[in-house]
Amino acid sequence: MKCGEPAPAIEGLCGLCIKGEYAFDFARSALLFTHTLREMIHHLKYSDRVSLANPLGDILKDCLEREPFTGNLIIPVPLHASRQRQRGFNQAELIASRLVRPVDTHLLRRRKDTPSQTGLTRNQRKRNLAAAFEARRELKGTVIVVDDVYTTGSTMNEIARTLKRAGAERVEVLTVARVANDIYRVEATAAATDVSMTQ
Repeated sequence: MKCGEPAPAIEGLCGLCIKGEYAFDFARSALLFTHTLREMIHHLKYSDRVSLANPLGDILKDCLEREPFTGNLIIPVPLHASRQRQRGFNQAELIASRLVRPVDTHLLRRRKDTPSQTGLTRNQRKRNLAAAFEARRELKGTVIVVDDVYTTGSTMNEIARTLKRAGAERVEVLTVARVANDIYRVEATAAATDVSMTQ
């Protein structure tokens, strides 16, 4: 499926893809969002265990090579400047540095320090993220947006719209973890609360 939603019984497009809900063109995640993966990402982001970015990045590299990605430029999801100063690093940039393709950490800027999206509906998330990002230059061709966790796709949607307004022809999405469909989402979204500050 276009969005990468884990659904082995479904072929083709899911309901949201058919409705055209997604501005990006292709999305894949390396792993489902499990308790173990939650702990790794949590320690990376909040316990200064930056060395964990290396194995997470290597997992992502395997997914990049396995799936039919066509982009040659990697764009990590940016943090707001105030949040990056507080944390001291951007985990998406650390993870992306393990990928064997060019990485641009300056093209996309997060100009809006959005509040947590936990508990918001899809429409509320859209409003929360409206105009949250800006592209610093024009671009063309296909790009790959990289982050740690894909929850509902709201962040990636807004980024894809921003990049396409700047000239991107195709936007692909690659994340380490995926909060899966409704069978898993209630439990997994609760677990994702502590690691979804960039979503």
